[in-house]
Amino acid sequence: MNHVSFQGHPPPLAPTNHQPQAVPPPRKLRRISRACDFCHKRSIRCKPSDEDPTRCQNCDDFDVPCTYLRPAKKRGIKSGSTRAASENGNSSRDGESDARMLLELTHGIQGNGFFNVVDRFSIPERWKTLVIENETKIQNLVDVYFEVVYPIFPLFHSPNMKRKVASRDYLTDHSFFADTMAICALASARARDGALFPGQWEPGHFHHPPSEVFFAAVKEAMPQDLSAMKGLDWMRTCALMALYGIQVGKIDIMHQYLGMYHSLVSMDSLHDEKNWPQDIGLIESELRRRLFWSMYTLEVYSSIVWGNIIRCREAQSHVQYPSEIDDEFFTDAGYHPPNSLVPSPQVAGNTICWLHGLNFCTELYRILEHAMDDFHRRRPVRNQFSPPALFNRETPQQSDVLNKVMSMYEELPPRFKETRLNLSHGQGGLEDKFSFQAANITATLQLVRMVLFTSKDATVDEKCAIARDLVESFNKIPIEFLRAISSPLLHHVAGIGAILGSAIEGPISEPSYHQIRVVLLQMVDLLSNLETGISRTVGAASRLRAQLANIDNYMNTQRRNDHTQSQLLLNNNFHPAGMVNVEPNPNIDPSLQDAFQTPPNPYDFSNVSTAAMTASMNVMAGHNLQLPPEILEGWPWPLDISQGFASSGLGQF
Repeated sequence: MNHVSFQGHPPPLAPTNHQPQAVPPPRKLRRISRACDFCHKRSIRCKPSDEDPTRCQNCDDFDVPCTYLRPAKKRGIKSGSTRAASENGNSSRDGESDARMLLELTHGIQGNGFFNVVDRFSIPERWKTLVIENETKIQNLVDVYFEVVYPIFPLFHSPNMKRKVASRDYLTDHSFFADTMAICALASARARDGALFPGQWEPGHFHHPPSEVFFAAVKEAMPQDLSAMKGLDWMRTCALMALYGIQVGKIDIMHQYLGMYHSLVSMDSLHDEKNWPQDIGLIESELRRRLFWSMYTLEVYSSIVWGNIIRCREAQSHVQYPSEIDDEFFTDAGYHPPNSLVPSPQVAGNTICWLHGLNFCTELYRILEHAMDDFHRRRPVRNQFSPPALFNRETPQQSDVLNKVMSMYEELPPRFKETRLNLSHGQGGLEDKFSFQAANITATLQLVRMVLFTSKDATVDEKCAIARDLVESFNKIPIEFLRAISSPLLHHVAGIGAILGSAIEGPISEPSYHQIRVVLLQMVDLLSNLETGISRTVGAASRLRAQLANIDNYMNTQRRNDHTQSQLLLNNNFHPAGMVNVEPNPNIDPSLQDAFQTPPNPYDFSNVSTAAMTASMNVMAGHNLQLPPEILEGWPWPLDISQGFASSGLGQF
């Protein structure tokens, strides 16, 4: 037989009058000799069900047929294999090959890979202790991920993921080991930075092992040959490592793993559903959609905050939005929505699911992509030839785009605009997911508004109004949710502040500066709250406050100089006009002539030229003051948005 049935208990003995014979011990059940079709397709462990011995546990959990219809492979040593040759005394391995095998068995080294020892995954000793001794903590870190990361980056199917972690599948699955360690690295870094909800975990529970240890395990687990990194798990690992880089303030790590992710996307054709593997189930299809669009938003976000190019264009993407249905209501067997879910889960528009807010944010980032394109097209053309001019695309007015965005926002249900912290129900629940969406939508909406206004050279008043709206909106959100989003939100807010700060690049009046100054100080307070507990910041708020103090000192100096200059200018212009010009009296000693001049009237401007009067008033008002280069060079962000916001220090937040 190709598989072993679990209906192997011996039948009860028939009554007999003969002398009782010794009852043979019950026959032991043998393990499944090969995986069922369902488990084999997904490369997951196939073990017997606790309730139905004729089925495996996975098929029982997902309510799918447990079949063995695929052809069985012949067992034994293949003819011509290395092992067959060695048993026949014709081993082809020389001493160098034996040494390589020894290294693989003892250190997990295979070329530039990790621990693909022979044909079976095995954790090296240096990581085995970490994994075995921290089994409970690994499960706890997975829970932290689902509480504070998953609502914005839902890269896993919650029931399926937690089941695999509970059964320790990461011990035997190479790519899933990397996935799990990446989750632990990111969740541990978030926990260290104060992203945990109050009362949920002990403060020092996740201090050891530190996130860097899990990160090192991921790095060693990832083959250097990208062609060996096939499938969803490896793409997802790269995505998590990019988020880890942002969390710990090492933007080079983000760039490294975003680059690897995009390479794997191209190799796997993740951007086009029609090229996906035909044998993947419903769960993986939905997770691929979530991964693609989640990383699309991160790509556009990083292009704005750090000046990256956008490598994932929405016009070249052929991937549906994730179905707006909770993980509990779909399996590989199909969708099982609750009775209250009227719209089809495959169609966007299910406003009773928190994933509707996630898809709405994706819409905003798609608009941001084109807004940034419009901004870059407005820059001076460096070459005479301009390909975009050949296509004569008409760009809509920013006001029309903004009206559409605000109309979309108004149509959202109130639950996507309000945040509530209900500690009595525990964290990671449905209401928390809606609150995370509300916070994310608020931040993204203000970023869209600021970029659109910047594209059309908005006034200082317009930019300040957006920044004030952002601060006021965030002041209404419980700080626990803002700190749970953690470093990505800190960069997000600082990016909006960067666009606002660009208003001081050119000539600016003192009243306009004071208007910007008030709003920036409000953003300093917000950044201070977001930075609390984050271990890898360099004091974004304090540095910004120090720079504002430098500008204040410069403004005060200029004000004193301007006052002096205005007095000199007025005296020079008024003195000739204020003196009554009379003919010299020949009867008066010339040396006493000045004493008989009519004294000047300080309020007589009748003879002052209009140009001189305007110049003097402009000097006194500090009209169109230009900050010197030494002040601008110390600013916490570059003032040209096209160069990104990281080159002058924002990337160090």
